Amino acid sequence: MRLISMVTAAVLALTATTSIAQDAVSGDIKQRQQEQGEINNGTNPTLLTTKFGLQYEGYSPRTGSNFGLAEMFVTVPFGETKNMALEFTLPFANSPLDDSHDLGDISAKFIHVLSVTPTNGMAYTAELFLDTASRADIGNGQPVLEMSGFYAFFLENGSIFAPAVVQTMGLGGTGFANDINTTTVDFYYVPKLPNPKFFMTLDPALVYDWTTDEGFASLQVTMGMLTGKLWGGDSQVFIKPGIYAGENRPIDFSLQVGFKLLNF
Repeated sequence: MRLISMVTAAVLALTATTSIAQDAVSGDIKQRQQEQGEINNGTNPTLLTTKFGLQYEGYSPRTGSNFGLAEMFVTVPFGETKNMALEFTLPFANSPLDDSHDLGDISAKFIHVLSVTPTNGMAYTAELFLDTASRADIGNGQPVLEMSGFYAFFLENGSIFAPAVVQTMGLGGTGFANDINTTTVDFYYVPKLPNPKFFMTLDPALVYDWTTDEGFASLQVTMGMLTGKLWGGDSQVFIKPGIYAGENRPIDFSLQVGFKLLNF
């Protein structure tokens, strides 16, 4: 259970300032993309859009058998300026103890972009993982709250740097539930590629578990490609390998593949 909890945490006071100026800036970003023949590929964390996705991530633990997580999710922006969104995720997982995939902990996420300018943006998220897992070995055994805040820098060369702090906290459970209290410092970076059909993200992170006083580092790299119009939206496929370092790392490698439909 500790292994599942750490993987969930790893891969796992602010007030709103919505204004007409923010709406204009968001519009400017979309307009610049259209003028340059670009499509919102979802890599700009301050540019919210409708999303539907299917993805599968496999994990290679330090000991024991490989295991994986299949997810289906949908994101729906709302608000006068579309600076807020709700995202719902339906997971199915297996574990080294049982290789059959069953329902995991369903989650709901709230995203709020507080401000956007031509040079920077700021947002926070709050995600609640419900205690819905059908088996003890694929869930947290308790509700879990994950909150994050990030500040995005829009660089002159078109790249994006958006460092974030993520806090994951268990809300209390019974029986097998472990204490969950993890902080992640994330250094999300989106390089500007010459061909807008392709995209890439680099996501190094430092993770510290306050319940065990142990930490580790990780690096995930997303490589994706737009695959054209589909059902009124823009489709894409991607692959995201990950490596993990440190004596207390829960896994050695991960690999995620997926499909997304955006802007519909």
